[in-house]
Amino acid sequence: MAPEFVTVGGLTVDHVVAADGTVALDQAGGNGAYSAVGALLWCDRVGLVSHAVASYPREVIARLRAGGVDLAGVVWSEARLAAGSWFLYDAEGRRQEGLNAPAAALAEAGLPTDRLSPAQVADWAARLARRSVPGEMGYSDFRTAHPLTPAQVPEAFLRARGVHLAPSQPEVMRAMLDRFAPAGMTVTADPGWQLAAHRLEDLAPILAQLDAFLPSEVELSALVPGAAPAAALEVLAARCPGAVAVKLGPRGVLLRDRAGETVMVPPAPAETRDPTGAGDSFCGGFLVGLAETGCPVQAARFGALSAARIVARFGADGALPHDRAAARAALTPEALPCR
Repeated sequence: MAPEFVTVGGLTVDHVVAADGTVALDQAGGNGAYSAVGALLWCDRVGLVSHAVASYPREVIARLRAGGVDLAGVVWSEARLAAGSWFLYDAEGRRQEGLNAPAAALAEAGLPTDRLSPAQVADWAARLARRSVPGEMGYSDFRTAHPLTPAQVPEAFLRARGVHLAPSQPEVMRAMLDRFAPAGMTVTADPGWQLAAHRLEDLAPILAQLDAFLPSEVELSALVPGAAPAAALEVLAARCPGAVAVKLGPRGVLLRDRAGETVMVPPAPAETRDPTGAGDSFCGGFLVGLAETGCPVQAARFGALSAARIVARFGADGALPHDRAAARAALTPEALPCR
């Protein structure tokens, strides 16, 4: 049976220090997993194209499969990666990232493994920034060394209604577009730092094939330096025939609608424990909403509800199983216009 939607992205093991100092070690994440779970709030079956290493928790793989993730597009590796990705959050929801170390390194540094004070968070962040272990490979390094390929996309996935391309290197995203775009499905993409590190002009062939481009505020600033969000979206809209929107974290999403006007879509109410994966799960929900309604504004409401479900828990699988009926019911009030 073909999945209804597909997400393409990574599977990682993350170590999170929440805004209140709560430490959550060995959380199963990755932009591929989070976007798939975000889409699953609205449909029964989502295909995942990814690469799973042996150190990714197999019990999480089982929960993803039981929750409706079709793993036929996942390549399995016997590699074991000791260093996970660390995400450290402050009270405003900003995070420090690009930091890698095993979970055990926290205790080895003499720091608590359940909750850190602000001073301890700062100490740990400084230690991570200085840390250098020759030959140690993190999950991001592994994805760069072992890129996803179109050959691992099953033919059945091409019968899906839409695909979301989570952050990948430009050459990977171009190859995936060559595989999926001819199928005529809805295609969305999130640039991540992988695309945001490149000039906007160099990304034109990618943008030209998208039905939606969904950067974060930091990524939008990198792509269009010095411009306010609304002005930067206008620059993107000149290169992307689909919708363009910027994810603003707890402030919601600013979207350029079909009439060329900017619309602010508020976040869905949520008690945030861990913001990790919020943007990816938003993208998964947005994909389903765009394919179902054809309306970017309404699609953003799908995405907002997907993100709200994710941030209330730790880990990509923490939101499963979904209550899809409740999610659909939450779409009814305060409908936003689609112009």
